[in-house]
Amino acid sequence: MIDPNNIVEYNYTDDQLEELAIFCICVAGKTAKTIAPRVHTLVKGAKECVLGVFDYIAHVYLTDYILSHDLKDLGIGCYTAKAESIFQLINSEFDLRTCSVSDLETIKGIGPKTSRFFIMSSREGVEYAALDTHVLKWLRDQGIENVPKSTPSGKRYLDLEQTYLKMIPRGKTAAEFDLEIWREYSGNL
Repeated sequence: MIDPNNIVEYNYTDDQLEELAIFCICVAGKTAKTIAPRVHTLVKGAKECVLGVFDYIAHVYLTDYILSHDLKDLGIGCYTAKAESIFQLINSEFDLRTCSVSDLETIKGIGPKTSRFFIMSSREGVEYAALDTHVLKWLRDQGIENVPKSTPSGKRYLDLEQTYLKMIPRGKTAAEFDLEIWREYSGNL
């Protein structure tokens, strides 16, 4: 199961990496501690058979429409859109160890926050920022002006990302610092 408190891991197995990708899609707009066990419930059957997580989802659910019903039953919001994103990602045949932010963002429903969150949680040496509510609040608390309360898009996202990356303390990675901020702010949003 994905552990939101220790999500940064550079040695995920293939199955764990596929579960992480599904988690990153499903957690948008929800709390990580709530979504992690729900995603685990969704994919736990893959561990009981010879299929990988993506193959299991494709085999068991066949379509995003069928998957959306289980996502709804699991309490994963925006279940129709998230099921579509999951199936598009599965059918993309991206190598999750090497795909780019741009690759991931070709999937409907995956934007800059989700793509960066996935990559920075699973790959060493990348410097991205997942501008979620905790990072945005931290930026406001640091005195950065005009920081929105919800994730921006386009040029504003890229500008804030660069601002944030410059503020990361020496000796910490972007992923480590993001996790530190999340731990501090997750109960204070």
